[in-house]
Amino acid sequence: MEKDKKQNKNLINSKNKKTKHSKGITLVALVITIIVLIILAGVSINLVLGEDGIFKRAIGARETYTIASEREYLEQNVLLVQLEKATDNVSTQKIGEALNSKNLDHTSDWHILKVDDVSYETGWNFVEKGTELNGYGKAQYDWLVNYETGEVIQLEDDNYISLSAGDMLAVKDSLIINVDSSIIDKDVENNKQALEKQLGDNVELVNFDYNANSGLTSTSFNFDGVNDYIKVQYDKQEQKEALAKNGFTFEFYGIWDGGTTDSRWNNAKYEGIFCYWNGLEDKQASFRFGIDEKSSKLEWNAGYLGGQDTSSDFSQLPIGYWNIWYDLDLDKLRKGCFITITVDTSNAYTVEGKEGEYYRQTVYLDGEVLYTGDYNKKQWDNFCTNELPNLKYFCIGRSSMNAEGWWHYSKMNAYCLRLYSRALSKEEVSKNYEKSVEYHSLLEK
Repeated sequence: MEKDKKQNKNLINSKNKKTKHSKGITLVALVITIIVLIILAGVSINLVLGEDGIFKRAIGARETYTIASEREYLEQNVLLVQLEKATDNVSTQKIGEALNSKNLDHTSDWHILKVDDVSYETGWNFVEKGTELNGYGKAQYDWLVNYETGEVIQLEDDNYISLSAGDMLAVKDSLIINVDSSIIDKDVENNKQALEKQLGDNVELVNFDYNANSGLTSTSFNFDGVNDYIKVQYDKQEQKEALAKNGFTFEFYGIWDGGTTDSRWNNAKYEGIFCYWNGLEDKQASFRFGIDEKSSKLEWNAGYLGGQDTSSDFSQLPIGYWNIWYDLDLDKLRKGCFITITVDTSNAYTVEGKEGEYYRQTVYLDGEVLYTGDYNKKQWDNFCTNELPNLKYFCIGRSSMNAEGWWHYSKMNAYCLRLYSRALSKEEVSKNYEKSVEYHSLLEK
């Protein structure tokens, strides 16, 4: 009996050992299984999401397909444009924005792209990401297209620099001329041949000596005040109509320091900064701005109305109804400042106690209102009807005044000079001032 009990006990112990051993094996197997699953999961994730994973390869394949299809679309558009040009048919539109070289021919709309050290300018179209491609959808990438050579170039993100006339000013709308020193590249400063090529066919540099006192650089256009000036051909009818309808904004930013008055004008001291002119050397300009140094006045007019009383606020009475004079601290000009003159002709009004109709005129100094008043509508209407249609050239650095063929020059360092075909608002003037000053300070560094 005792023997049977002992055998049963041994049997139970043996079973317990086997159970413990089985449990141990099962736990090890579970751990190993989990590790294997983790490894397999890692491998699977890597295959799907890794650097060369299925997901990345799928995205790459999609990008490759999209690039190829957009390129094909643009190449077909180029081919159609070229074929239609050969048959004098122009029904197919070029895609994207036409780039324009950085020169005074395109003072308000120059736009170039730089990729590494290569510049893409006139002759290229920039197709920006998001451009609607008719019958295809929106472009997913940036492109350069040349409709003459047939070249189509994909631009990689953040691998190109876009430079345009709008970089140095806040308001681009209605801009007629933007004579800004930043259009001059440093490697062509005061190089006559290089400057003439860069400035364009419609620009003539007259009597410059191409040195520090009489030359063009990337930070300022320097006039010696003796006889040098810039002549820009400009005879665009649509802009003249806009000017007549809406008025103008004239901006000058720089340093002015006297100049030369025609010797025939005795006892006077007037130096011209800008004018709009018919091109005849023995005739007067009709839209002119300058400084009356003797009287410390900023002066402008829009031509002559035969001695009629067209007096406005700030008129030069009693002898020059048409001349508008603003008191100005010339020391500010000699240190450098930003002057803005606006005349808003989009809305005429009457003034109690005055005859006729008037337009609003405003003068700003460094972005802040200096003067505001009424400008005689009759004077502006006469200018637009009888003189504006015949004007063909802008002159920067000189203006006529007092008599036919009497020219007066300013000694100045012009950072920028602009003319708009409308009156900018106070907010726009302030933004232009801030942007111009900020941009020029970067050029000086």
